[in-house]
Amino acid sequence: GGLSVTRGIISGLGRTIDTELNFELEGIIQTDAAINRGNSGGPLVNSNGEVIGINTAIANPAYAQNVGFAIAIDRAKPVIEDLRKGKDRKIAFLGVAAQDVNERLVRELDLKVTEGALVVEIQAGSPAASSDLALNDVIVKIDDQQIKTANDMVSEIRSKKPGDKITITYNRNGKEKSTKVTLVERPL
Repeated sequence: GGLSVTRGIISGLGRTIDTELNFELEGIIQTDAAINRGNSGGPLVNSNGEVIGINTAIANPAYAQNVGFAIAIDRAKPVIEDLRKGKDRKIAFLGVAAQDVNERLVRELDLKVTEGALVVEIQAGSPAASSDLALNDVIVKIDDQQIKTANDMVSEIRSKKPGDKITITYNRNGKEKSTKVTLVERPL
């Protein structure tokens, strides 16, 4: 099988997409280059022939035509290095779905902070479920890292390994509290 190249336009950078497996892909490049089952996992190259991403997903064809997503190469490099060394890459899991705090949510839920990751779902049996976190808590910090958006939270968890202990600082009714959580491997 010879190699084939399809051309496309990059229409978005730094996107975050929710997948049907209920985990987010962040730092995503959106392109209309054809991505299908055959070339998913293949390289996305720029006009200089440099690899800038790894083709990974398409939007549901029922809703969008020719919308493909590639993981930016900076995000992929650490994973590639680990795989090269024969290390299995395990993804850390907290079990929280969150959304960005915005003015509407501040009003509706009478939140006392204007930024952070609002906890909207806690997965049963997850590390978050056995922590002190509750719905409508706003995560403002993980370890020493400020959390301003839901994406910040996802990125921070992604940078950890299963088994890592983290301290989550959250705001509940204007009081800042913290809870220690041990991350696990993401269930498939």
